[in-house]
Amino acid sequence: MIRQAVLEYDHSHDALENLHTLIGNRKALVLKGSNGYGEAVRVFPRLANLPSVQFNGECTDEEINRLNAYRPDVWIAVGGGKLIDTAKRIAFTQSVPLIVVPTLVSNCAAFTPLSVIYSEEGSYIRYDTFPVVIERVIADERLLRDSPYDYFKAGVIDTVAKWFEARYISGTTSKDAGIQSGLSLAAQCGKLMDLSIREQDFRRYGKDIRYIVDHVLAIGGAVGGFGDAGTRVAVAHAVHNALSRFGSTHHWLHGDKVGFGLIVQERLIRSDDTLLLEDWLQSIDAPTSLTQLGIHPDQVDELVTSIVEEITIQGIRNLQDSEQLKEILINLQEVVYK
Repeated sequence: MIRQAVLEYDHSHDALENLHTLIGNRKALVLKGSNGYGEAVRVFPRLANLPSVQFNGECTDEEINRLNAYRPDVWIAVGGGKLIDTAKRIAFTQSVPLIVVPTLVSNCAAFTPLSVIYSEEGSYIRYDTFPVVIERVIADERLLRDSPYDYFKAGVIDTVAKWFEARYISGTTSKDAGIQSGLSLAAQCGKLMDLSIREQDFRRYGKDIRYIVDHVLAIGGAVGGFGDAGTRVAVAHAVHNALSRFGSTHHWLHGDKVGFGLIVQERLIRSDDTLLLEDWLQSIDAPTSLTQLGIHPDQVDELVTSIVEEITIQGIRNLQDSEQLKEILINLQEVVYK
């Protein structure tokens, strides 16, 4: 199934200036995050005039049920990925439109027709897909260029993962038009490894950075929209989900854990790109060992069990040898710089 979530995507210097025209006479309610909302108001003070409700920080069933008591004509999500996922789920449940204002360049939540649901403790539970339609994604350059760099870096890793995971699931070509379109977009995402993502480049926000931001926020999300299960998630995200069960990993960002999952995935299939991937992740100071992630040697068996469970939950190609997975994780206990 080909399923897209967004009618319009506006990435421009002053994209927020069009917000009130877009809302028109409708009753709007802003779902606001703890940090990003204040930055959005700094850039666009008129945002503070709209009614708002505070997001509690996790995309959980409990949070969705709490916010479902509010009934605007249009929701406006101002924040990061978990807030956006929460808003999408509520908008779908209520059959009302949604406007998304991402305040971080951290993932493709603003463009995907799904919401990742977590427990109140921050552990992954499931993801829900639905035919949600986002009226517009408002990517305001003034807001994004000042956003936290670490989130941008993690977002790039998560976007690069689109290629490795799509290739793992469907190979490099497909006779299915949707999957082939997803693979083509995923290949573009993989090429972000060739571009500089240094913080000084991000702050300058030149053409290369605009290109990267568009891939993190939009093109990466379109990969799964076209390819569906044929391009969406593989072992790397299963590893991320398993790692999220360990409290020591909660301070690491989504993309950081996905990047480690990519190393595990590519080692499992003995990919020729493994060393290239590991070198790239090390060059941008992403975690490449269990020690960095706070996982101790006596937790490896538990992690293996959790990864196998996540692979089963996601319906990913069966893991043939859990002992091979355990050996890979043991070998990734420490960082070995080449």
